[in-house]
Amino acid sequence: MAVKVLITRELKQGKMEEAYKVLMELRSAATLQQGYLSGETIFSADNTNKLLVISTWTSRKRWENWLRDDKRKKIAKRLEPYLAQPEQVEVFLSGDKIPEWVDMA
Repeated sequence: MAVKVLITRELKQGKMEEAYKVLMELRSAATLQQGYLSGETIFSADNTNKLLVISTWTSRKRWENWLRDDKRKKIAKRLEPYLAQPEQVEVFLSGDKIPEWVDMA
């Protein structure tokens, strides 16, 4: 089952331009990973320093492989000085079918 990975990042004031360059490098590297399907970056309408990266992966395992990848870690480390707080990562299941573990009663 495909997964959507949502990564929320809040950047320090005035650091969007520098951070965005690193984010695009991170996205470029992700596109080469096995299991990567798509990604987009959206910006908060209420907080100009906040953005949300949404990526789609063929499976949670493929996403977790990328999360642990040394190249990703190195690029993400270069992003840290621009962050106002640690990034928040959430993984969601994607698809038309409700997972069997969801109690519909």
